[in-house]
Amino acid sequence: MKSYYLKTILFFFTLLVAGSTCSSQNLSAYSDYRGYLQAFDNGMFRQLEYLPVKSYKFGQSSVAYIDNKNDFKIYYKGKTYDQLNAADFSYFVTDHLIAYKVGSVLYVFDSGEKKTLSYYNSIMTVNDSILAYYDDSKSELYAYYKGRTILLEESLLDKPRSMKAGSNVLAWVNQSGFFNVLYHGRMQMLDNIPPVEYAAGQDILAFVDDYDRYFHLFYKGDKARVESFAPDSFKVGFGIMAYVDHLGNFRVFENGSTRRLLSDRPDFFYVKGNVIVYSYNRMFNIYYKGEVKTLENYSPSDFQLGNDGLAWIDESGRLKLFDKGNIHTASFELIRKYNLTGNVLKYESGVNTVSVFYKGRNY
Repeated sequence: MKSYYLKTILFFFTLLVAGSTCSSQNLSAYSDYRGYLQAFDNGMFRQLEYLPVKSYKFGQSSVAYIDNKNDFKIYYKGKTYDQLNAADFSYFVTDHLIAYKVGSVLYVFDSGEKKTLSYYNSIMTVNDSILAYYDDSKSELYAYYKGRTILLEESLLDKPRSMKAGSNVLAWVNQSGFFNVLYHGRMQMLDNIPPVEYAAGQDILAFVDDYDRYFHLFYKGDKARVESFAPDSFKVGFGIMAYVDHLGNFRVFENGSTRRLLSDRPDFFYVKGNVIVYSYNRMFNIYYKGEVKTLENYSPSDFQLGNDGLAWIDESGRLKLFDKGNIHTASFELIRKYNLTGNVLKYESGVNTVSVFYKGRNY
């Protein structure tokens, strides 16, 4: 009897692990030498079309494309979903959402479902899990987030002056100049005049006010002043921020506190997801989860950031990958081009040769 219960528990545990593996987002796409669209999906290659496609875009969870007949399709979790004919058409792909427009009609594709959001839309912004749009016929501003539509403002006389979406944060300046934020479905006014500058990420929004030029953070629902002087520059990611303060110090905000990385300005810095990449005195560095690693003793001109990684071409022409703290050499061959999406590194070497580096091995 004990053996039976043990086998039953192991069986359901196996299903749970298999289910979590299948739902993971490890996707890439490319056109092969015939122009046929191929997808790399969790360690397997799938041919999506048998004729050349007109265009395609992809994120971590889906591939959107216009096929040879001008029909718009979406590949998601092993299945292809037909949408509509791509006439007078535009589309936008994030890691979790696909927004597309036919004329002024705005649609969203979310978790395998197509939804019509507005029949008269002129401006919208989408990033990761959040989409904001203005309905011209109703003069109302909406957000689409986690499967539901949220009315942000109504009876507006004009469109918002600006909108910026992060992964789960939306900020906008409305017609009256009020500066607002939407976070986890809750709206809040941050200021009654537009900020000088602002940037939205995940769980974080940074901005400089136009009263005193103070530097502020909206972080996990709370607002606080970071500096009494506006920074030279700042960039945000997943709950992290890198900035150069007014004295030229290079600082990082993470887990509710700020630390100084350099007492001088870096040559450059970029932020995406959980990753901060910067160069100083030609040393190429990465900041990831509280630690700094020097990747090269020179600054490569060719690199791409992912949410938890970084791909770059070293001085010898090798393709390297920093992936969740580990450094790999993905290829020793000369690379024509490459793309890092999530944990999947796709690259082309030679003529019409496409390979994928994923979980420490080449496919």
